[in-house]
Amino acid sequence: MIRVTLDGLVKRFDRVAVVDGASLEARPGELTIILGPSGAGKSTLARLIAGLETLDHGEIFFDGKLIHPLKPKDRKVGLVFQEDSLWPRLTVAQNLDRALAIKGLNRRDRKPRIVESLAALRMESIADRRPHELNGSQRVRATIGRAIALDPDLLILDDPTGRVDPKTRGEFRDELRTLLAELQTTTLLLTSDASEALSLADRVAVMDLGRIVQTGAPAEIYNRPTSAFVAQFLGPTNLLHGQVEGTDARGEVVARTPLGRLVGIAAAGPLAEGATVTVSIRPEAIGVGDVIPPNCNRFPATIERQLFQGELRRVFLRGPGDWPVQAVALQSRSIGLREGQVVTLFVPSEFVVVLPGRYATTSM
Repeated sequence: MIRVTLDGLVKRFDRVAVVDGASLEARPGELTIILGPSGAGKSTLARLIAGLETLDHGEIFFDGKLIHPLKPKDRKVGLVFQEDSLWPRLTVAQNLDRALAIKGLNRRDRKPRIVESLAALRMESIADRRPHELNGSQRVRATIGRAIALDPDLLILDDPTGRVDPKTRGEFRDELRTLLAELQTTTLLLTSDASEALSLADRVAVMDLGRIVQTGAPAEIYNRPTSAFVAQFLGPTNLLHGQVEGTDARGEVVARTPLGRLVGIAAAGPLAEGATVTVSIRPEAIGVGDVIPPNCNRFPATIERQLFQGELRRVFLRGPGDWPVQAVALQSRSIGLREGQVVTLFVPSEFVVVLPGRYATTSM
């Protein structure tokens, strides 16, 4: 298990910085997911680490050893592309064997490595199948198996669930998480799917416009985003313009917003009085009802419509100043809600995140 450190990586194509000062630390044996929209620079970052692209600036370290001057074959990086690139005429076992042969292992040493890799990925039953005989999740496992057979120090997976049938994607994610935990190989996984990142990762690194803009545990970056971009990209949120009035007796930020005065947390650091801010509130953090716990923000709202989602009910409301608000409630606790009904909404201060600057006000 190795620690991977990226320090200020830059890669330009035609003077455009596709990777623009990206820095990241992936801890030994952990699954770090690089999450970002299409075009954020994720795949280019992976190619830089693997040595398939040359750096314009910055440094890459494996356990403190500078590795970016090394050739790709000397870096011990297993890079699994979104396209599986299995040799179509070879069986799964033969694909693993061919990869090891290309690496230079003799036949005697290859056999136990193949058996071990097939067992690790639970592929013994499909070892004699060819790629066209495999479903999406089996093809992904076979491609990962070919990579881990080479005993990499670092495994990089580029959108591994993208080729899996949506109906079985959740089950495959669980299998993948278990597999990677058992392998205990330092792993980077690239995806644009926030739900995948939150459910799989030990740590998430959010990437935008070539930079890593926030890194942390899934719950940390979801509940404490440090920018409006991260707040929106990680999931639905209510965004409000505001201005800092000061702090309360508990040291929390007080902001004036279209919904009234709200008390919250300054996740990105201290904010000066009078500063322009954006307030983020997750829909599921908003309660609807007459019994309001202490130390909660509260404001009136009118229910416009509701969306039934099985165990959940998504409620669309209008707050003070006709401001749109979205809340999510358990179905069992919101049966009595009706369109046109005036209700009191409340949200604990720890779920009101006050961010520096002004952002486009869209309620997702």
